Amino acid sequence: MTDKLFIAEKPSLAKAIATALGTINNTKPVKENGCFTVGEDKVVWLFGHMYGLVDAEVYNPAVKPWNVAVLPIIPEPDEWKLKITGKDSKDISQKKKHVENIVKLARGAKTLVNAGDAGREGQLLVDELLIENGFDAFGSNTYRFWTSSMAASDLVKACQKIFPNAEKKSLYEAAVARQRADWMHGINLTINYTVLARQAGADIMASVGRVQSPVVRLVADRDDQIKNFKPVDHYLPTGEFEHENGKFTANWVIPDGYEGLDSEGRLVDKSVAEKVLERIKGKSGEITGFKSEDKKKAPPLPFSLSELQKECSAKLGLTAKKTLDVAQKLYETHRVASYPRSDSRYLNVAILTEQAPTIIENLTGVTGKIGTAASNANLRLKSAAWNDSKTTDHHGIIPTNEATQSRLEKLDKEERAVFDIIAKQFIAQFYPDQRWKALSANVSVGDDKFKASGRQDVDAGWKVVFSGEAVDDDEKEASLPTMARGDAVKVLTATLSAKRTSPPSYFTDGTLIDAMVHIDRFEQNPELKKRLKGAGLGTEATRSNIIEMLINRRKFLERKGKHIRSTALGKSVVDLLPATITSPGMTAIWEGFLEQVEKGQLALSDFLAEQAKLVRKRIEDSKGIEVLIKGVKKVTPIAGDGESCPKCAGGKLKTVEVRKGEYKGRKFLACDQSTCDHKEGE
Repeated sequence: MTDKLFIAEKPSLAKAIATALGTINNTKPVKENGCFTVGEDKVVWLFGHMYGLVDAEVYNPAVKPWNVAVLPIIPEPDEWKLKITGKDSKDISQKKKHVENIVKLARGAKTLVNAGDAGREGQLLVDELLIENGFDAFGSNTYRFWTSSMAASDLVKACQKIFPNAEKKSLYEAAVARQRADWMHGINLTINYTVLARQAGADIMASVGRVQSPVVRLVADRDDQIKNFKPVDHYLPTGEFEHENGKFTANWVIPDGYEGLDSEGRLVDKSVAEKVLERIKGKSGEITGFKSEDKKKAPPLPFSLSELQKECSAKLGLTAKKTLDVAQKLYETHRVASYPRSDSRYLNVAILTEQAPTIIENLTGVTGKIGTAASNANLRLKSAAWNDSKTTDHHGIIPTNEATQSRLEKLDKEERAVFDIIAKQFIAQFYPDQRWKALSANVSVGDDKFKASGRQDVDAGWKVVFSGEAVDDDEKEASLPTMARGDAVKVLTATLSAKRTSPPSYFTDGTLIDAMVHIDRFEQNPELKKRLKGAGLGTEATRSNIIEMLINRRKFLERKGKHIRSTALGKSVVDLLPATITSPGMTAIWEGFLEQVEKGQLALSDFLAEQAKLVRKRIEDSKGIEVLIKGVKKVTPIAGDGESCPKCAGGKLKTVEVRKGEYKGRKFLACDQSTCDHKEGE
């Protein structure tokens, strides 16, 4: 009989756990029959979520033709059902066989160990498999393996320190609360608003989701801001000054409340600016202040997935989905980069001693800039990235100790470009801080004040790893001559800089991902803004898929070059929905409640009861609203359209066009009441 059966979230973690158990037991793991055997223990694996909630018609078949009369569909607490899910029937069949093997092994084990990732979803996916197959996930013989590090010593410690899974029951309940609430809102409101749109003549899917709806609103609002933007011309007098130690330029300091300013404090009256130039031409002035401050900047932290997607969008023009796909290949196929779906930018300390020396040594043997940068790395330096308390379910994305020259030669151009971005960020952790002196000077010419700023580089530090790449705007500042208070200066020239305000930029894949991560920036309510900080919309694993779904399936968004824009259809759908659905504030409120569930302060049943009441209210409030959908082809009515339904007398006949199949394009009349099945000319 098996002593302990570890159920890992994915194959790579299963292998790592098996290796750790082998170290503990001094036994070589053997892989056969869908598991690793290590002495008296076994390790099996899942492929992420094996289960998903069943469709609405399982609870009420009458909803199948999208019958709003039976909404909302709210299962009772003990009625919720799961099913094995997959991308197609073949995938589902393979998963069923895999689950059957796990269940068989579990029945022959003394102790079960949940080895899902260290987080809410990782807790759920193993627990739901156990519960669905009749096991007591929180019984005395079920334990929890918990680590966010793949370092060998941390894996060994986690295997030795498994604890009762019952200690994480409230974490499981928080995950269930999120899963079921998303289903209740998504299913019921999508059906409800889709039927409303179709009754208005738009044959569309008005998909609703806690994440997707605010994302569409985010893009639509940005598009409107750009469309309605009115540029403002403003001016800034600039003087070129001569000091005995050299020349420099300084900008006029606009006094508060000065004539010719707009409400934003910009000088919009050109004649006022020209008067300043006339006053200072050929005049002398003096230095009223000079400051030199020592500044330093630590290396940038390793990448989370969202930060990597943002970087690859900016530097390589890759979509968020493409970046994830490439990073996944670097992890799974080539094994040269760590797990990509990470929301952490920090690294476990054990990696510093156990893996970093080998990684850097291997990268030193890589031809080109990576090899040069690695060869100059100082392993005695320890950046802020090494922090166990700040790693989450996973650590930041870094090269693995298998990233050798021979393996990297097998990468295609795109894969190598993404790998190099990951590698440089890791190598930078072993370089000193970038250091410079920030210089500033205050100048007076009569009553007019000017200010100059500059920098003097001291040590490039980690910046040499990225030599040849674009520099930050502040690094483009010229140096200033050394000056002292009271020094005399002379105005050589006086010029007027004409500027024009610019609209915000359209979203790109990278900036939209960044906006989803930092969604608190777009919330106006101070309390909700506070709750949203750190929560974000979606997860590292789902954000790129949500964007692709909104573009390719829903047609709510579209790509125009590198930009992501809202479509007329997308704008219409978010305008159709109440602000409480399209605002990110709902996520903030949910996260607050889910945190209470996780801490055991709020019962799962109470949370879901409140969500059910909210769904019912939204459906009730939608009755009788005016619906206008743009961006879709309307069906040309046929004779009889708009007449009373002869069967129910309460509805009106509407023209319907067959969308696909043998009779594609054929039109017929159907009653617009979802409770009536009358059709004519079908």
